Amino acid sequence: MPWFNFFKRNKEAKSVATKNHLDNVIQLSKIDVHYEKVEKDYLLEMAQSYNILVRNVEKVRKYSHKVSTTESKNKEMVYRQLYELVGMMLADGVVYNNEIELCARFAEEMGVAQSNGMVFISNLSKEIKKRNFSLRHC
Repeated sequence: MPWFNFFKRNKEAKSVATKNHLDNVIQLSKIDVHYEKVEKDYLLEMAQSYNILVRNVEKVRKYSHKVSTTESKNKEMVYRQLYELVGMMLADGVVYNNEIELCARFAEEMGVAQSNGMVFISNLSKEIKKRNFSLRHC
């Protein structure tokens, strides 16, 4: 099942921004080569928040092969997406440099960090850890 067809059938998840965001979260889950149960659980919970059926998440993950350009005009959605990306980075308790670099790139592309992505992601990570990070805080 191609990735695009999945979104054509899912009324709530039709937006390109949502598709791109899920592609990015999935790529972040793949970047360290280890797909831990906690990352899978996080991805399932996040997908459900976008009304994507749990049974489709692994199919979606299988067909996601690239990092997508991230764009949103809604600042609240931008911060939610960054929170979810950093949440995936922190989910397994091990943070790799390439995960930080990818999150920083997303922050810069979204216009939040403006060439200070690493600092922004570091501060966001600390804040999430302080709040005992949970997707439900979004």
